[in-house]
Amino acid sequence: MNPTFQSITAVMSGLAMITSEAVGRRRALRRVARFTNHRLHDIGFERDWDGSIRRNGRAI
Repeated sequence: MNPTFQSITAVMSGLAMITSEAVGRRRALRRVARFTNHRLHDIGFERDWDGSIRRNGRAI
């Protein structure tokens, strides 16, 4: 196999993995964002003044 083709394949595979992880993270954050403030507190999160979700004092 051509070394150039192998490197292109490796880069494309890495980009696909990063994209998949980003989509999964956005999906999870969207699901958590719909929780009430009380429910967020029950699972260890809190909603900041600007609406962002925080865990243990750090934004996620």
